[in-house]
Amino acid sequence: MKNKQSLLLRNKQGLLLRNKILLLLLLITLLGGLFRFWKLSSYPVSLTIDEVAVGYDSYSILKTSRDSFGDFLPLSFRSIGDYKSPALFYLMAPSILVFGLNEFGVRFVIAFLGTLTIPLVYFLIFQLTKNRSWAFFSAFSLAISPWHINFSRWSYDAMVALFFILLGTWLFLRGLERKGQLLWLGGAFFVFSSYAYHAEKLFAPILFLGLLIIFRKELLKNKTALLKMLVIMFIIAMPLINLMMGIEGQRRMKMTFIGQDENISYLLHNSNEKLNLNQKIFDNNFIILGNFWIKRYLNYWDPSFLFFKGMNFSLPGAPDSGIFYFFELPFFLLGLWLFFFKGVPSNKKIRYLIIFWLLVGPLPASLTNNEQHSGRSLIVIPALQFLIALGAAYLWNYLGHINIKKRLMILIGSLVIIVINIIYVADLYFVHSPIQFSEYYDYGMKEASLFAWAHKDEYKEIVVDNIFGTQGPYIVGTPHLYMLFYGKYDPRLLQTERRIDLENFDKFKFRTIYWPEDRFKENTLFIGSPWRLPLKDIDESQILKRIYFKNGQLGWLIVRT
Repeated sequence: MKNKQSLLLRNKQGLLLRNKILLLLLLITLLGGLFRFWKLSSYPVSLTIDEVAVGYDSYSILKTSRDSFGDFLPLSFRSIGDYKSPALFYLMAPSILVFGLNEFGVRFVIAFLGTLTIPLVYFLIFQLTKNRSWAFFSAFSLAISPWHINFSRWSYDAMVALFFILLGTWLFLRGLERKGQLLWLGGAFFVFSSYAYHAEKLFAPILFLGLLIIFRKELLKNKTALLKMLVIMFIIAMPLINLMMGIEGQRRMKMTFIGQDENISYLLHNSNEKLNLNQKIFDNNFIILGNFWIKRYLNYWDPSFLFFKGMNFSLPGAPDSGIFYFFELPFFLLGLWLFFFKGVPSNKKIRYLIIFWLLVGPLPASLTNNEQHSGRSLIVIPALQFLIALGAAYLWNYLGHINIKKRLMILIGSLVIIVINIIYVADLYFVHSPIQFSEYYDYGMKEASLFAWAHKDEYKEIVVDNIFGTQGPYIVGTPHLYMLFYGKYDPRLLQTERRIDLENFDKFKFRTIYWPEDRFKENTLFIGSPWRLPLKDIDESQILKRIYFKNGQLGWLIVRT
C-alpha cells in the first residue's frame, strides 16, 4: 500500500513538474511570438525587393504550379540577377492562400518558424546537456534576441535553413538515444536546409560530417539505421547535386564569392599576368585571398559586431545595437570562461559539438563579399546563445546562495537594465531605422502601385522609373515586381508576356523617364523621383500624388500628361 502511495505521489510530482516546464516554455515562446508578430505588416516599413519577388512567385505557384517565368515547380527560382533556393517559395504558397498576397501573407511563414525555433532550441539544448536551466536560458535569450527577431520579421530564407538545421540536429540526437529510430528524419532535414538557403550548401554537410565523427561510436551500434539515413539523404540530395552542376546552382556562388569583393579584387593577379618567382611563392592569389579571408572570418568575432554595431539599425556613426544586447555581454564573457576554462559542460562530445558549431558557423558568411553580414552568419546563433545561457544560469544559481534582500536588489536592478536595453533597441528598430532607411526598402512603391492600378483604365500607358532616392540617381529598384505584387496580376498572363518582355506588361512600362520628351506624350501616367519629374517644369494640376519617405523627403511624384 505504501509503495503504491509512493508511486502515485512520484507520478503526481512528475506530472506537476512537466506542467510547470511546459507552462514556462509556453510563456517564453509567447513572448518571442509577440516580438515577432507585433505589427508584422508594418515593420519593416515596406516589403523588400526579395520579399515581393518571392511572394509573387509563390502566388504564381499557387495559381498555376509554375513560377512567373513559366517553369513548372522549379527547384531553383529565377530572380533579380540570380537564382533563389526553393524551400521558402513552397512554404509561402499556403500562407498566401490563407492570408492573401499581402505583407502578412508573405511574412507569416518566417515569423511562425522564428517563433517555433524558440522551443526547438530548448529541446535541442536539453537533449544535448540534460540541463533544464541551460535549455530555458538559451530559449529565453533567443526569444528576445534582436538578431533573431529582426530576421524573423521579414521573408528571409536563412531562417528556414536555421530551423531545418536545428530540427535535423535534434532529431539526429534523439535518434541516437532511441536506437536509430529518428536518424533518417534528422538526416533528411539536413538536406532540406540546403534547399532553403545557399550558405547551408556548405555549412550543412560540414556540420553533419562533424556529427558523424563526434558520435561515430553510437552510430556504429546502429549500422542499419545509419545506412538507411545515408541512403535517404542521398536520394533527397540528388536533384540538388544535379542543380549545383548547372548555372542555377553556381550563379549565386560566383556573384557573392569573396574574390568579387571590391576591397580584394584589385589586388588579385589576372590569369594572363606574368609573375616573378617571388610573387608565385609569396604573393600569389591563394595567399592574397587566404589572408583577406582570415581577416573577414575574425571580423565575425569582433566584440563591436557582437554587442554594439552588428545590426546596422542606424546610419554609420550613430548609436546602434549589436547582434546581442549589451546587457548580455557579462553573461557571454562568463559563459566563455565557464566553457573554455572550467570545462562546463563536462561531457566532451557536447563540448566538441559546440566548439565545432562555433568555428564552422561563420565560415560561409566569411567567404562572401561582405565585411560582416548578420544574416549569412545567422546559423551560428544557437552556439552563441548557449554560451550566454551558461553565464546567465551560473549567475542565477549564485543568487540562490545569497540573502533575500541582496538577491531582490540585484534582480530588480538587473531587470531595470534589461528593460532599458530592450526599449533602446526597440526604439532603434521601430522609430529611427524606418526614418533613416525607408527609401532603401523601396518605401512608397506600395502606395504608388495601388494608385496606378486604381487609375489604370484612365490612361493609355503607365511609365515607372526604376531609379530613385533622395540624393540623386543611386538606388536601382525593381518597380515591376511591386506593380505585379500589389496588382495581383494574373500569373498566366505574365508567363505569356514574359516570352516577349521580362519586365513590361499590360499598360506598364519600366524605363528611365526623360521629361523634356516624355512631357509631350498623350494620356500617360508617370511615376518617378522629383529629379526625374522636375517640379519647375510641371503644372500643379498635373501632379496627382506626392509620396514622401519616412524622413520627410519627397520620394515619388505621380504625374499625368
